[in-house]
Order: sequence, then C-alpha cells, then structure tokens
Amino acid sequence: MNSDYIEKIFGKNRHDVEIDDLEEYFSDEQEESSIVEFKSGEVEINDIFKEITAFLNTEGGLLIIGAPRERKKTVGKNVIKICQGELTYSNFKNKDWLYQKIASNIVPAPTDLKIEEYLTEKGNVFLIDIAQSMNPPHQCCSDGKYYLRLERDAKPAPHGIVQALFNKRRVPSLNANIIVKKIDDYADRIFVEITNKSHIPADRVAVLIDVYNVLNVDSDHGFNLIKDTLGNKFSVTHHTDQILVQIIHFGVKFDVHHSGKDYLIFVGFWCKDADFDSKFFTYSPSEKKIVTEANYKNGTLLIDELRRIYES
Repeated sequence: MNSDYIEKIFGKNRHDVEIDDLEEYFSDEQEESSIVEFKSGEVEINDIFKEITAFLNTEGGLLIIGAPRERKKTVGKNVIKICQGELTYSNFKNKDWLYQKIASNIVPAPTDLKIEEYLTEKGNVFLIDIAQSMNPPHQCCSDGKYYLRLERDAKPAPHGIVQALFNKRRVPSLNANIIVKKIDDYADRIFVEITNKSHIPADRVAVLIDVYNVLNVDSDHGFNLIKDTLGNKFSVTHHTDQILVQIIHFGVKFDVHHSGKDYLIFVGFWCKDADFDSKFFTYSPSEKKIVTEANYKNGTLLIDELRRIYES
C-alpha cells in the first residue's frame, strides 16, 4: 500500500522537502497524532523499531528523527506533549544504514518504507514514511512484542488483535474456469484453467478434478473411475511446481465422451498459502454452453445439480 504522509504533512513532494521546511514546521508548537511520531536525535535505535512496527500494524504514519525535545503543556485539565524549537540531530549514519537495521530487526521485514535523509555537519535528521502493512502483524525482534499505534503511542498489542492481524495477511486468490471445445456430437475437449487473481505469488498449486455423467475421459493425466455416493465419476489430482502470478496460468486438458446429456465438472484447487476452494460447471452438449456455474458459497448446491442432470 502506497503512503504519502510526508506530502500530507508538509504539503509538497517528499523529494522537495528541505531541512528548512522542518525548521519552519517546528517553529510552531507541534503535537503528535495517530499518524505522526517525533523522536529527538538522542533516541535509541531499538525505540525506532518499536514505533515503525506500531505504524505498520495500524494505519501507517510518519516518524521524524531529529525533532526538538518534547515538553509538557497543560491545556485545560489535560497535559499534552509538544515539540517546538531547534532540531536535535541524530548520530544514525544514513538512510541505507537505517534500512538495513530496520529490515534486520522487524519480522516480517517491511517492504514499503520511504526514508528521506538530511545529513549535516551537526548530525542527521530523518523522515521515515511508513505505509500501513499489507502483511501484518509485524514483530519487534528486540523484545519479541507486537505493537499498535494507540492513543498517540506505540503499545503492545493484545493477543486477540495479534490473531486478527494474522488473519488479515494477504494470500493468493485462486480461481478456476473451463473452456469446452466440441470434437464431435459425443465428445468434447476440456481445458481446466487455474489462475491467480491477486498480486501475491501462489506456490505449490494443486487441483482436483471430478467429472460426472460421462462415459469416459481420455487424458495424459490418468483419470480414475471412482464409485461415489453422489454418482460415478472420473477423478484426477494434479499439481505444478510453477509459481503462479497473474500472467501465468496452470491448466489440465482432457477429452470427455458423453451420451449427449448434461455433464458436470467439479474443480477443487488450493496452494501453499491459500485454503481449499472449489467450483463446478455443468455443460450442456445440446445447447453447446455452460448452463450452471457455482461454488460452495454461491449458487446451486452440487448435490442438487447432480440430482438434476441424472434425472433429466
């Protein structure tokens, strides 16, 4: 997920922000928020990992290293922390050094950080633009904890939230389709195609194909005739070592011999990081088209569709 917190806060492209803009920004009182964190140049590196982890696991944000030292201010009955005044410079070497340290101390390593550096004779200032992670939760290696950005602070995440974040991790999204080409009045050539609809690569992709209400199946993949409670079927399981991305498909080709009646092709599919999913297709040789397409979440139930084609 792209972020542009530097642009939102400073009103210009991150590459155009100069150290003068930071000095002007802190000439007024500035208060931290859910998306902005200030650290003085004296901050310990382990505290940086904690803050970045919290931003990754929440909505992202901007971390400024080299901000003025915080001071407390009473506003009504509340005491708030504000930063105003001169920048405090860091001894952190440069952004390449920071990238390396961050990648080595946060798991999984963040992949979409943007760091702007200002290297001066007094020391260094850094702006770290952190996008909300598409692969949460991230763990801080220094203490083994997961952090969230709550009430303007990085706080350890409760177990329930950590589990919910694990459930949000992006996984491949597989789909199945079929193409039917007529050979003659009683035979068709079938192409079952498994595709990956997401940008997440799919590894160890496998497919299960069951064909109902046909006389025979010819294929190099070796379909077996199985007596099933739902009706006799020709079945095969196949897999590929090729990693599927959006431009790469995985297919199985076979010929079916039928009696002119509707037949059903069930396709189950899964991969290393995605659970089992399935679709089925009913093809009508007389109408020369797919007359039913459904999965276990939507559409006709498989048992009802099988009952229909056997009774027709």
